[in-house]
Amino acid sequence: MGWPNIEGAIPRPYLVLHIIFIFICFTTYNKLFSRPSLHPKAPPLTHGVYPIVGALKFFTHRWDFFREAARASPTGNFSFFVGRKPVIGLTAEASRQVFFDNRHFGFAEGYDGLAEGIRLTQKAADKMDFSKFFNSRMVRVLRTDAMQRNLPKLIGDVRARLGDLAVAIPNKGFETEAVVDPFDDIFKIAFQLTIRSVGCGDIADDLELMGKMIHWYHLVDSLTSPTAVIYPWIPTWGMFKRTVAVMRLFEIVKKIGDERLRTGKRGEDAMQIMIDQGDDMGHIVGFVVSGLLAGTINSGVNASWILIFLSLNPYWMTKVRDEVQAAIRTHATTTDPNATIVEKLASVPLEAWESDFPTIEVCLRECIRLTATGATFRRNTSGQDIQVGSEVVPKDAYVAYSFNDIHQNPSVYPNPTKWDPDRYSEGRAEDKKRQYAYLGWGVGKHPCLGIRFAKLEQYLIVALFTTVFDYVACDSKGNPITTPTPIDLNAFSARRPEPRVYLKYKLKEKI
Repeated sequence: MGWPNIEGAIPRPYLVLHIIFIFICFTTYNKLFSRPSLHPKAPPLTHGVYPIVGALKFFTHRWDFFREAARASPTGNFSFFVGRKPVIGLTAEASRQVFFDNRHFGFAEGYDGLAEGIRLTQKAADKMDFSKFFNSRMVRVLRTDAMQRNLPKLIGDVRARLGDLAVAIPNKGFETEAVVDPFDDIFKIAFQLTIRSVGCGDIADDLELMGKMIHWYHLVDSLTSPTAVIYPWIPTWGMFKRTVAVMRLFEIVKKIGDERLRTGKRGEDAMQIMIDQGDDMGHIVGFVVSGLLAGTINSGVNASWILIFLSLNPYWMTKVRDEVQAAIRTHATTTDPNATIVEKLASVPLEAWESDFPTIEVCLRECIRLTATGATFRRNTSGQDIQVGSEVVPKDAYVAYSFNDIHQNPSVYPNPTKWDPDRYSEGRAEDKKRQYAYLGWGVGKHPCLGIRFAKLEQYLIVALFTTVFDYVACDSKGNPITTPTPIDLNAFSARRPEPRVYLKYKLKEKI
């Protein structure tokens, strides 16, 4: 009989529609389901990699995913997919060094593909241009002269916010107590210090405006979703709300910058430095918002954790307070015989803040080791395969390394979930046991550009808080606790604990 006459069975217009429909279905299927084949020398594909989403556990239980995949691989390295994106997970000792040292592993390109950041532009060349701009300006705005000018204002910010906490104490006396959520109030201090240092003083000086910035900041941070990473071209309600929140942040900063250009009004801040250099306002606003988002969450969370751990470790609390008193005796420059301890501390110069607080530094290092729970990303931008031991990272593939792979390694850090600043003492030096055993401030080709300021703001918060208040860790009702909520090792980054840990405090010194 032969095949039926299709044209006779289906009118020509409908045949065209059928062809278009089949083409759309095929294209959609190819877009969602098809993946590039793995390079034959790439690490083996790990289990739990599904159609469309790829490695779902990468988004739900990241550290468990890395740990299980590494154990199942002969070399410790493995392959997986995030949507259609091929990713190589590295865990082996030699692989870690290649990850951080190879100049062809692009930092910005890695985060652009595997983390939902702010996409200031969609063109790769423009993204690289902004990345270079951001790095160069960060170095400029955190130069010593700029930090010295800013230091009195930073100290003033901390004192003012601690003063607000003192006002919250019933009867405002030295014997009565109040309860504070450090992951809220200490976070706000870190936010204010960050916006003053890498943004503009207009916002830091206006608590109402800063409150709006914090509101939009939290929306941006909370609305990150796997869908936006896997398939960023799919419009979702969460993506829309996050975009609106980012736009609000940009609008607040841009309005201040435009007013300065229009009126000639000046400030002593990062924005003014860039305006004076003739930088494009779009780049300036992008710098301020990006710096704020990059710097605040880690600083706010770690400053809170330090205060909690100190309250549960009297030995280290005593060491920190003794260190603060020693700095006052050695470096305070005030000549006022009636100056309070806080006023004397406020007169300590920048160089002393940066060099004479080693105890607070190791406390901070240990907090970062515990809270840096996510992964860091790169992308092979070399145009060719990169050898990693007996395996390769294919060209254009993404690369991921989990901080916990080394920070939670018991052969490097015994009892790794315990907060123990003495790990970094001369006799133990656990962070020196292996190459790149500590990643808290970045290593290799991508050290943290904001390390000086990040340390300074932590030192200021911890030194002033422990000087002003006596306090204990507690629950929401003020009942003292002896063990805080464990840090979630599966978190993508430093995060507030759930249930929360609080501090019950009372005045120790006049502010």
